Amino acid sequence: MTIDLTQLFASEGITANTDIYNGQTVVLGQEESTYQTGMQEEDESFSLKDPNRFRQGPARFETEIEVEGDKFTEDDLREYVVGLQPDELETLQLAMFAEGYYGTIEDISEIQDPIETGKALRGAARDAALTFEQGVTPGMEGVPTLDKRFASFTIEDLDAAKDEYLQSKSPTIRVMPASAVDRMVEDTWKQLLGRKPTAEERRAAFGAVRAAQVAGGNAMQGGGVVESVDVTGILESQAETADPARAEAMSLSNTASAFKRVLGLR
Repeated sequence: MTIDLTQLFASEGITANTDIYNGQTVVLGQEESTYQTGMQEEDESFSLKDPNRFRQGPARFETEIEVEGDKFTEDDLREYVVGLQPDELETLQLAMFAEGYYGTIEDISEIQDPIETGKALRGAARDAALTFEQGVTPGMEGVPTLDKRFASFTIEDLDAAKDEYLQSKSPTIRVMPASAVDRMVEDTWKQLLGRKPTAEERRAAFGAVRAAQVAGGNAMQGGGVVESVDVTGILESQAETADPARAEAMSLSNTASAFKRVLGLR
């Protein structure tokens, strides 16, 4: 079973104060009522009680007459936006961004996209109609214009919104597979130190390689000539730093073996 908003509000004791206007358009707000002085005729039933009054016609007396304020509709909102100056439109876009109507974006310039601005306006208009209907924002308080809902918009609001809704896209950086780095660590330690790396040495070596690759990737984002990462050189330096005495001994041993081969002693 479906229930429309009017029935739902009535069931909750909430009187809807909006209606379909001009056949189609939903009301977003309404100007305050004004009062003007006018003449009003006495009720005819009182004249019937007094024959003399009846012969003279109904009495007329001066009274204040309430004149309802103009209703602000979606059509009015469209006309308002079309009539804005470029700087005013930009301020409205920033105000809607600060209220989250553009969602999460990567660059603030995206709010100038006409399609995205249209979506933001529809969202703001929808909220205005709903809060006006519920009586949460009476009068023109919820109308999404610079002199109504967004009248108090400040640069501080914009700065806070940037932290929440502006997310820069991180660049994609290609790095060597972890398994390949791990194999190179094994080979380097075996060649320079004659042993396997410890868990701590393995983590340190991997971290040094990955940090160099990320730094190189970031440098490439700026363009120009960027040298490839020397993974072998980084791992050799890491091995020598991890166990310098053993590295020196292995180097001397390898040098002696090389001389023996040259002299035909081995």
